[in-house]
Amino acid sequence: MLKRFFIFLALVAIICGVFYFSSPEIPMLRPEPVWPSVSSQQVDKIDVCRSGKDCFSLVRKTGGWDVVQQDWSKYPLADTSKVASLLEVLAQGQALKYIGRMTGNARQQYGLLVPQIRISTGGGQALSMTVGDRSPSDEGAFAVNSLDQNELFVLNNDFVRRCDFPAEYYFNLQLLSGGVNDISSISLGDGGSFLWTLVRQKDQFVFSYPVTLTGQMSSSGEIDLFLHSLMESPAKSLISESEARLGNLLFNIEVVFNDKSVKNVEVFEVEGDGDYYLANSTVQNGFFVLSKEHVDQLNKTAFGMRKRSILSVETGKVGSIRVLQGNQTFVGIKSDKNWESLDERKPLLGIDMSLWRLNELKFEAEPISDLSSSAVKAMELELMNVDGSRLVKVMFFTDPELPSGLCWLSLGDDSGYYQVSNKLLEDLQGQIPLRK
Repeated sequence: MLKRFFIFLALVAIICGVFYFSSPEIPMLRPEPVWPSVSSQQVDKIDVCRSGKDCFSLVRKTGGWDVVQQDWSKYPLADTSKVASLLEVLAQGQALKYIGRMTGNARQQYGLLVPQIRISTGGGQALSMTVGDRSPSDEGAFAVNSLDQNELFVLNNDFVRRCDFPAEYYFNLQLLSGGVNDISSISLGDGGSFLWTLVRQKDQFVFSYPVTLTGQMSSSGEIDLFLHSLMESPAKSLISESEARLGNLLFNIEVVFNDKSVKNVEVFEVEGDGDYYLANSTVQNGFFVLSKEHVDQLNKTAFGMRKRSILSVETGKVGSIRVLQGNQTFVGIKSDKNWESLDERKPLLGIDMSLWRLNELKFEAEPISDLSSSAVKAMELELMNVDGSRLVKVMFFTDPELPSGLCWLSLGDDSGYYQVSNKLLEDLQGQIPLRK
């Protein structure tokens, strides 16, 4: 009898439990939804629409991404780092806060019917998000996602900002791609033939053309600036072929890499506009828009690419200087790493800088063997080492026939006379305390 009583109690408990947990009067507890994350490796396509007008797609392809949009017959290549940044944002899977479940016409209230941004991913993972109005606190924007379009979130401002870019932002604006250390030769031409060619020899470039410069070294500073402008400095923008108003071909550049691959850039004038230029490249579709300053850094003559330094002095070995100007002579000596006059032992400022600039002097035209009668010697400078033996002798000549800002320099040997900037001569004349 007692056993039957306990069985009865158990049945009552089961029935009550079922009634309790199934009663519509008592709501079921459920976890708060979270903002979904995107797996970047699974995404093959990203559709972006800004304010319902600026719509485009980023489409993955072998080795990169395309920016797919209207009015482009060939789609421009994307900057992969910028696409990766967008994927990184979408992969965060975090919202600033969860607001709650929307009902009725709440979507219009939060600006979700005409959103500021709509992004959808496709491929191995289909997911979309819609971003509406800014929140009243201005800490972010209201948003929903495709897992449940009625769950309302707030995304922080940085999240929204990193998603809100036009198609042009994703264009790859580098004229050429590749590693600078992988280049074997560089040539510049006028469309018909090359004007100069530089080939790599170990860690420097030397001329292989024109024949008169074969074997001569290029200026390391000029080649560094040239390659930086060609492979690292971005263009101002990119336009489609249908928008390009091509003028005359200005020059073309060919780069050959160690793997024998060849990449080219052609630079054109723009019809009716002298402030900008257009360039096409084997690594991008469409035409780059280049500033005049950018083009000037690329359009270099063989003379401009040459190593044009005149002398090289180990300035640390210089122990004294002798200056002859007119009928006056001045001697300066280096004592305890400082310069001072020999006679009065007064300090001399700026001498080390002037010696460094002497090494940096570049000739501005091919040297000549003889000066005209209009040239006048302005200064003679001798550098001696610590034991008094001569390291180098330099003579400066002024000449009214030279363009403004230039003077002649000679080493007193058979190398000729070089046109150089007269700035160093003027500085030396101001530093050396000769009698008036």
